[in-house]
Amino acid sequence: MKDIGQRFTEIRKNLGVTQKEFADRLGVSLGSVQGYEYGKVPKGEVLQALLNMGFNLNWLVDGRGTMMRDQSQDVALNRMLMWNVAYFLCKRNDTDEDPELYADAFMEIYDAMVRDSGIKKEGEDSDISNIIDFTLRRLGQ
Repeated sequence: MKDIGQRFTEIRKNLGVTQKEFADRLGVSLGSVQGYEYGKVPKGEVLQALLNMGFNLNWLVDGRGTMMRDQSQDVALNRMLMWNVAYFLCKRNDTDEDPELYADAFMEIYDAMVRDSGIKKEGEDSDISNIIDFTLRRLGQ
């Protein structure tokens, strides 16, 4: 089974660019791209950039679906993506005995942040990178 690093590499190869060119497109260092290809979880801004390029983040995170995002994705699919990211981070960091419960709690935090901080909901041009970065900081990534 492929891991996130292998799928990240597949995205770069799909674009037909070198690691340096990919780093430039993503606005990160060459070392960051190399780390992502080794299996490090990309930061929220990188995930947002990949999403903007049309890539399916569900596929990147857990291999489900196809590499390219279906442009007709709706709010439910984006919420599933966020749940998958939380689940993956929990499993990768061995943060909790029950990754599903952790992911559910993550979504409750996300909903509260959207409600209380004025962040727009998915489908309303929101920036999910802030939510993902918040979670990474909480997990000490």
